[in-house]
Amino acid sequence: MAFAKEVTMPGDATYRLNPNIKQFALLDLGFLKNNAGAFVLHRALEPDKLLDQSIKLKITVSKDLSGFKMSTVSAGDTARVDINANPNAAEMNELYHYFLDELIQRQVLEKVQ
Repeated sequence: MAFAKEVTMPGDATYRLNPNIKQFALLDLGFLKNNAGAFVLHRALEPDKLLDQSIKLKITVSKDLSGFKMSTVSAGDTARVDINANPNAAEMNELYHYFLDELIQRQVLEKVQ
């Protein structure tokens, strides 16, 4: 999947990178640089499990901050997951929106109206 300017999340909304995005804000929020120079963030949506064993929100921002990828993935990052189909959907959605609200407040993402 290529980096995109906007990403539509199933059952939620469309998000895009804030034009004021700063590299230091990504690092402050816990993004890590991968070998290709992109910034990657994983956030567990199942707090009772370890990060590598839980469904998680995964966001990758290109190294030049021009595009991003965002999805909810299964343990091991092997497949995309629809968190709304999960028995714990309410709890997962609460965490999911908490993480996205933080990224919006820190001017990393914008919610498209």
